[in-house]
Amino acid sequence: MFFLQILGISPKFVLAMYIPFVPLRIGLACASMLLMTNVFGQSWSLDSCIAFAFQNNLSIQLSAENVALTKLNETNAIGGMLPSLNAQGSHGYNWGQRIDPFTNQFATSRIQSNNFGLATSVNLFAGLRQVNTLKQAGLNSETARWNYEKMRNDIALNVASAYLSVIINKEFMDIARRTLDGTNRQVKRMEKLVSAGQLAVSNLNDMQAQLASDNASFVSAENNYRLSKLSLLQLLQLDAQKLDQFNIIIPKLDEIEQYSLLSNPDIAVQAAINNFPEIKSATTGVASAALGRKIAASAYYPSLNASFSYGTGYSGAAKVVTGNPDTLAFPIGTVLGSNNVVLSLPQLAYSSDDYKTKAFNSQLQENVNRSLFFSLNIPLFNGFSTHTGVKRAEINHRQAELQLEQTKQTITQNVYQAYNDAQAALASYYAFKSSVTASVKAFEWAELRFEQGMSNITEYSDARMRMEIAQANLARSKYDYIFKLKVLDFYQGKAITLQP
Repeated sequence: MFFLQILGISPKFVLAMYIPFVPLRIGLACASMLLMTNVFGQSWSLDSCIAFAFQNNLSIQLSAENVALTKLNETNAIGGMLPSLNAQGSHGYNWGQRIDPFTNQFATSRIQSNNFGLATSVNLFAGLRQVNTLKQAGLNSETARWNYEKMRNDIALNVASAYLSVIINKEFMDIARRTLDGTNRQVKRMEKLVSAGQLAVSNLNDMQAQLASDNASFVSAENNYRLSKLSLLQLLQLDAQKLDQFNIIIPKLDEIEQYSLLSNPDIAVQAAINNFPEIKSATTGVASAALGRKIAASAYYPSLNASFSYGTGYSGAAKVVTGNPDTLAFPIGTVLGSNNVVLSLPQLAYSSDDYKTKAFNSQLQENVNRSLFFSLNIPLFNGFSTHTGVKRAEINHRQAELQLEQTKQTITQNVYQAYNDAQAALASYYAFKSSVTASVKAFEWAELRFEQGMSNITEYSDARMRMEIAQANLARSKYDYIFKLKVLDFYQGKAITLQP
């Protein structure tokens, strides 16, 4: 972020340079695989850094897991439209008097029983709630995928910011090194002049003080360079102890005149609105919110459900006759006058040995029972819950529409800001280019005068400081302009390249 603060660039602009286009993803993935084998054995390009971050960044991995969750929600919504099917079974024993459900007889001894069944139910109508829930789950899954793309873009933004910070801090460090080397040469020259008696010791003391100041500036610039590399390492989640072995490729940029600025920013605005994942995510969010209102309103409608069950069972109290019964007749009276005994009709008498429990398979076949039910639920009053649910869904829909418009406005503002900043950066570049030319000549003249004893250390230091500032501003404005051009290229959907 240090580089962005120097340039005055909105962090969102950095995003544009480094969002991976589909044709580039395979190449980036391959680069990441190579880097995984020897991450510190070569210099890293910007594409390599971004590809490595895509493969290893935890935020991207979390976003990918969120996509997987929304896919599960979509699968769950599909299942909600299908009939349910459940099986049940039981095995138990009963002691004491009870009516056996399969024999309708009282049983007092311990009885074993089993129950088995299948049950299914299906919602036939619920105000199209399930249909709209499935559609909404699909939209939410699509939104999660666009948010995943946005997360990749955000990570690319951070990596690109850190990468550019390394570049600019290295340039500042190189300027500080050249300055230090120049001052060191002056000190050595003065030491010889003082030894020869041609220069006062006070002049040497002043230059040695300047050398100490320049050395401190170089140490500070070197520390900033190392800190910017450390920030990049942390974004890539690499070992910070390997900081000295980590190097990036400094791109060789052509002359700034080779890069042309588009004539109308509206071209980039329209292309961005049609392609940016933020827009697509907000658009699917609006559609999902519209379905949310329909889902909430479905509670106003009656619901119709159907259910069917199939069951059977076994009871240890169910008996069948297996033996031969005895035929018995019992006296029931006498004949009046003759006193002859009158017997009852012959009856079959069974002993306990003549019974056995009915076979398990036979009982399962004979005890089959089926049931079919339809249930209708008509909502009459539910404490305003449906009414408030619908109103809440309507507010969510309006918020989603406003969010979409706000996203479009933000992108439009970013494009116009990038365009205006690019124009300003180009003007600054030419101004600083002239300033460098003039300041270099001024310093060369001040250095010559100082060496000849015609000026003091203050004049010499002022001239050198003006030259250093002009050189730093020139490098900053060059990167600023080219960077903003790449932002505009991205908004137009063009492949990112540092070539004109």
